[in-house]
Amino acid sequence: MTDRPRAVAAAAGEDLRTFHDLGRIHRDGWGIAAWQGDEPTVVRDPGPVMQSTRFWPMVDALVTDQAMFHLRLASEGLAVTTENCHPFRAGNVCFAHNGQFDKSPAIVAEASATSSYRPRGTTDSELYFALILGHHERGADWPEAIMAAARTIIDLVPQGRVWALDCLLGTPEALYAFSLAFPEQVPDKPEGYFDLHFLSTEDEGGRSLRISSQGPESPEWTLLTQRTVLRIERSTLTLSTTPWQRPRRARSRLEFASQRSYP
Repeated sequence: MTDRPRAVAAAAGEDLRTFHDLGRIHRDGWGIAAWQGDEPTVVRDPGPVMQSTRFWPMVDALVTDQAMFHLRLASEGLAVTTENCHPFRAGNVCFAHNGQFDKSPAIVAEASATSSYRPRGTTDSELYFALILGHHERGADWPEAIMAAARTIIDLVPQGRVWALDCLLGTPEALYAFSLAFPEQVPDKPEGYFDLHFLSTEDEGGRSLRISSQGPESPEWTLLTQRTVLRIERSTLTLSTTPWQRPRRARSRLEFASQRSYP
């Protein structure tokens, strides 16, 4: 995000190259959402970004104040198709997920029953998006809608089958980032694999703020606290946070166990 529309390549610098190079591992598609005014444009491609002939020309020409990039590493058994690439879009809201959880029948039914959004693909991630939209439709603000969806997943997916619920949600007013991971469930991943970090910078072109997964090596980046929604207001880049809150209802055994994982 930037405090005014500007060339993304200039604002992000070498971080874009670092992101692109993750495509050697995250080979199952890529996507970009960028806002012009209130409307996002979303481009998704199921091919490896390292082989794409249009990624860099598109990025080099992109001028915006809010954009979202995603490289997909497909969960086992899920198809590599355009419909399964992130970011997903519903109206002027876009969503990307870094993580995985089992698509239990209960989650599929809950998403269908509580949201008017109908997934086009077959990913767990798009069900997560549907749950967020459903809670927002019922009156929750975006931070609470994100956390309510996360609680629903934890409650309805069998214990030990939620790996991470890190996500980005973009709206015409702000960008939201949420961090929630269970690294003990994925011992084969390197430490910090599901962490989210953010960095504010300023140069002659203005101010910018970037959020990244995969653990940037620079100590200048700030780790987003687990179980916290970070809100970055558009234009002003004002930061605010919403911590995880207990739901008003009684917690299930699964939800209680997960909350103990991160005091």
